[in-house]
This record gives sequence, C-alpha cells and structure tokens, in this order.
Amino acid sequence: MAVADVHGDLPDFIAILQQTGLMNESRQWTGGASVLVQTGDMMDRGPKSRECLDLLMDLQRLAQTQKGNVIALLGNHEVMTLMGDLRYTSAEDYQGFATALSENVREQAYQEYLAFLSSHQNHGGDVASAGQREKWMAEHPLGFFERRDAFGPQGVYGRWLRQHDAAVQVGSVVFVHGGLSPSLHFRHIQELNRRIRSDIAAFDSLWQALTAKKIIWRYMKMEEALRQAQSEWAAIQLRGEAEPELKEDLQKFLSLPTWFSNSPDSPIWYRGLALEPEEKLESAVDAMLARLKIGYIVAGHTVRPKGQIAQRFDNRVFLIDTGMLKSVYGGKASALEIRDGQFTAYYADGQQQVLLPVPAAASSSSVVQEEKEEAAAEKQLRWHGVIVRINKDQSTMDVRKGTIEMRIRFDASTQWTKGEKVLPDMSQFKEGSDVICIGKAGAKGEFYATRVQLQP
Repeated sequence: MAVADVHGDLPDFIAILQQTGLMNESRQWTGGASVLVQTGDMMDRGPKSRECLDLLMDLQRLAQTQKGNVIALLGNHEVMTLMGDLRYTSAEDYQGFATALSENVREQAYQEYLAFLSSHQNHGGDVASAGQREKWMAEHPLGFFERRDAFGPQGVYGRWLRQHDAAVQVGSVVFVHGGLSPSLHFRHIQELNRRIRSDIAAFDSLWQALTAKKIIWRYMKMEEALRQAQSEWAAIQLRGEAEPELKEDLQKFLSLPTWFSNSPDSPIWYRGLALEPEEKLESAVDAMLARLKIGYIVAGHTVRPKGQIAQRFDNRVFLIDTGMLKSVYGGKASALEIRDGQFTAYYADGQQQVLLPVPAAASSSSVVQEEKEEAAAEKQLRWHGVIVRINKDQSTMDVRKGTIEMRIRFDASTQWTKGEKVLPDMSQFKEGSDVICIGKAGAKGEFYATRVQLQP
C-alpha cells in the first residue's frame, strides 16, 4: 500500500489509513504483514506535520510486531526542512512545537542573535529597534526554535529522517517521491539514495563548521544563511586573505542550489514522469525500467487533476499525489494497493477503482487462481470499521468508519473469520466489533459481503 503527499493533513491521513484497513480507530496497526510505503512530503503547508510524523513512527513500530513494515521515504519537503528551507512551513505547524517555555526560548534566541550580529559590521539595519524586533518576532513564531531543534541532526525527527531513503524497491515496484529521470545516469536506486544522504551529511557538516566559525547563526533560515555566507565571501575577496578551509567551506555552501538533492532531475524533485508528453519519454522510460530490472514506478509530488490516481506509460508508472490537503490543493486522500499484481486505488470517501487487474496466469486451473480472477472481474470491495448495529432478520449490519456508515449485506454464503481462522457462524460479531468486510457491489450499489473478518 502506498500513500503520497500528506502535508500535515492529519484527519485525511487517518481516514485513508482506516479506509485501507491498515489502522483502526484506536490508531493501532491492523495491516498484519502488509507493507505501507509513504512516499514523502509528510510535512509543510498543512497544520499537523508533527502529529502526522508521530503517527507514522508509531505505526512503523507497531507494524513490526505483526511482521508488517512501514517505509517512510524522503520527499523534497523533508530535505528542505532538514536544511532549514522553511518557506512552506505554516504558522499552525510551528504552534505544534510550542510549549509553556517557548517565550523564554525565543527571547534567549533573540539575544543570541543580537550577539552574533554585533560581530558582523556588514549587517544593515538595527534589528534591536522596536520595529525590527517586532518584525523578527513575527518571523520566528513560538515553536520555531523547538521545531528547528527537532529536525536537527540530534532531534527526534531529524535523527529518524536522516536514516531514510529517497527511493525503495518492493518486489518489482520502485516507490519514489518525485520520480526517476531517464536522463539521469545511475546504475541502481541505491546509488541515488547514497547521493541524497551524502548531500544531507555534507550540509550538516558545513552548517556546523560555519556556525562554529560564526559565519552563520545556527538558527538562520536557509535564504538568510546563504546571504550571510555570500556577504562573508565578498569580504574575503576584498581582504584577499582567509583560511583555505574556510574558503573551501564557503564555496561549497554557496553552491548548495546546484547540489544533486536540489536538482530538478533528482528523485525528490523530478516531475517528468507526470508532466512530459508520453511519446517524448516512452522509449527512454522503457529502457530505464529494463536496465533497472523493475516493472513499475509509483511516485507522488505532482498533484493529479481531479484528485484521481493516474497511470501513464502503458500502466508502468502510477502517480498517486491526489492533493490530500484540501485547503491548498482541493483534492482528496488516496492510497494505491498492489496485491498479487493488481493495482487498486482507494479513496477516503469509500470509492475504489481497479487500475490494473491481476495479470492472467500462463496456465493454471488451481482454485486459488480461479478465486483471484473472479475477484478481479468483480472488482472486489473492502470496508474497515466498527459494527454499530446488526439486523439478522434483514441480513444487514451497519459498519461505521469515522463519520461514514456503510450498510453491509450478508447471506448464507458469507464467510465469517477471525484472523485466518474460519468461524462456524457470526455469533462472535457484535456491536462495537472491529471488522474488515470483503465483498462486491450489487446491481443497486449495495455492499454484499463474501467475507467478514473480526479484528483483534
């Protein structure tokens, strides 16, 4: 299962995780041995980045207890945050990091900043004046400094994210935030991951070195730090003297916009698979997939029109950023399930769509294969929620997920299970039971359950 750009939208992130059966209303992992890939951009723009990250970290831990896995990839906004590029961080996001001590933390930071500026004669303006102080405070809201620390090399989120990759291969599918550029020369996706991690490590080292030399202040935003470094480099050119190590560090830091992690062809920024005409890239994409020995690419980053997951390049590329954060993109939460070769789109409103059916087997008459083909033909539905009422006389039960109730119809052929164990009847199913209903749509759109599974 793959979920793309969340951007701090906690309610919709929760909704799609519950819709796909990966998590229950108690925020416990119910996906068993499933693999969830989050393709990056958990943060920025929206209000609840911290809560979204906390939830993903909890699910990663819980999934491992059931032999499942949660893989969180780096998107461009993760890397931007790690490097102090905060252009898209919302005021509400900062508030999520504020504490009762934040006023004191900010005042201490302000005094530290004034001390830093006092050693730099080239600074223009009087930041200590009443008007400048007020402006500085507005640019550094409560929670700003706690958030910067949290994403630093020793911060709880910074440590976690610095362990992550930009792309991962699961089976024949590569998951990536932006995409894989056919014009980029690389042997395998591990090489791309090494290059991104190398950039992050180099940035951390340079930031620490320039801070220690008082060239930049440790809490500067990226654009301010680049201006300060450029000013120092200009002063060095005028003086004509500087330590070789400092000159090297400054030149490397000032070249940051040209680093691989900021390249439009890097896996966290590339948009060609979503925006370029297919006929222009088709042969290059086919050659790249063959060279890498992969079957499919699943990517986010570029919001899809009308909030629908789309496939391109003859069903080899799946684009899954459907603009979850409605206040910015006007889309909806979605997920892409890949099961036994079938690709199915799930949406938080309950809609499902089979995008790529199960491939036909070369030759098989087994019962298992027949069941798979039948399920694909009938576009099998799935609903995960809590039973709120059962009407045995009418053979129905109402199952609620969030604020949405679905009427589930059952009959004598419906299979009742608990985990993998088949139960003799439905006697263990009661109001309040957490269940996953598997079935198909009837002629009038009703949900007919072929199997109802009781969750622990």
